[in-house]
Amino acid sequence: MKWFAPARFGMFYHYGLYTGGGCSVAIEDDIYESRMKYETAEEFEAATPGPEAVAANMAQAAKDIGAKYAILTAVHTGDAITVLFPTKNPTFYHKTKGDYVGEFIKACNAREIKPFLYLPMGFGGWEQAPYGPCIDPKVGEQGFPAYYTLLCELIKEIYDRYGKALAGLWLDGRPEFGMERIPAYIRSLWGDDIIITNNAAAELDVPETDFGTSEEHEDPCSPAYNRWSGYRRNGRWGATPPRRDFNEDIPTPNYWWYNGPGRFKPEYLNDRFFLLREFCCAMGQRGIWNFAPGIGPMIDGTMPPEILPSLKAIQDFLEWGSEAIYNTKGAEATIMTPGYFDHHNSIGFCSITTPYANPNTFYVLVTQTPLKGFALFETAGYVPKRITDLRTGEELSFEMWSGPYLEGVDWSDVDTYGVKVLKFEF
Repeated sequence: MKWFAPARFGMFYHYGLYTGGGCSVAIEDDIYESRMKYETAEEFEAATPGPEAVAANMAQAAKDIGAKYAILTAVHTGDAITVLFPTKNPTFYHKTKGDYVGEFIKACNAREIKPFLYLPMGFGGWEQAPYGPCIDPKVGEQGFPAYYTLLCELIKEIYDRYGKALAGLWLDGRPEFGMERIPAYIRSLWGDDIIITNNAAAELDVPETDFGTSEEHEDPCSPAYNRWSGYRRNGRWGATPPRRDFNEDIPTPNYWWYNGPGRFKPEYLNDRFFLLREFCCAMGQRGIWNFAPGIGPMIDGTMPPEILPSLKAIQDFLEWGSEAIYNTKGAEATIMTPGYFDHHNSIGFCSITTPYANPNTFYVLVTQTPLKGFALFETAGYVPKRITDLRTGEELSFEMWSGPYLEGVDWSDVDTYGVKVLKFEF
């Protein structure tokens, strides 16, 4: 609550040997290629402009769009377990000579972006990766007790190298063999860093974990850009909606790593507002939710051209709509109800946020125009003092029926900006 929940918005960067190529997690043949783009860390580093330039591009992209924190895959099981800094641990066969992690942390802090690192909770099975072992096979023979020790050693090395310059750690994977002790170990080193886990597994539902995340969805949502985390069923990774209110959604428009032109999901290519509307849903469908889109940068750390229109849409919206996002939470369990609103089949869809500092103010983020133009919102019988258009400042007239009823509203912002925001003051 000191900074993370009010921050609301971050960027999640999948970056490493598979950037520009495939992914070793070849779940769907029509999505993932079965080979690495760069088969060695040396080949990967030769293709980059260097850690400092890569980090500057990532951090600046987060700054430009309006993100308050950024997450980098310091090592990922789906990326041949490549450590993006010169680790001294001989167990890892893929490691960079350049300090991509350190430069990322430095570049983020220089731009007042809070830096996070992603770490897998176990390296099980990856000693037999497509191009030979990625870690010392002896670790695999010993199983999860050895993975646990290895992960603790890596965390300690990260702490020794970067210390308090790091804002938090994101822990991924299905825990085994005492992995629930890892958050407490992290807390013993950093003290107040944010600890994220990518599911609500009972093993990781421990006091030291700040919050969980459902990561992604496998079934269609309604609308398509809605957040599935309000549902109660497992996703494709066995991840469940978090037991706690905190949540971190990471839709991946380009399937984790950047896989080249034409490999983006069509919804992001066909609609430059799709990512913005996912963003709006994460802000205001439940309570304290954050949003960090999963982007696979280009090899130089810049954003892929295909996603630039989507990122620009969020940036443009925040230029006039930021007060409805930063330092707010969702309106769950308040007098206003997000989701579909319907009056005589004039159906629309909205998310609703409310500022921590002023719980009598609500921002209604309409991302689907009511079919017949008029709208009725639920306010539990409370009458607003005023309703204004956040972008223009125009005060809107309304009648009080079972809730505030509006007609004659110009909804064109939904088409022009991807969202229209109404400010309700009680």
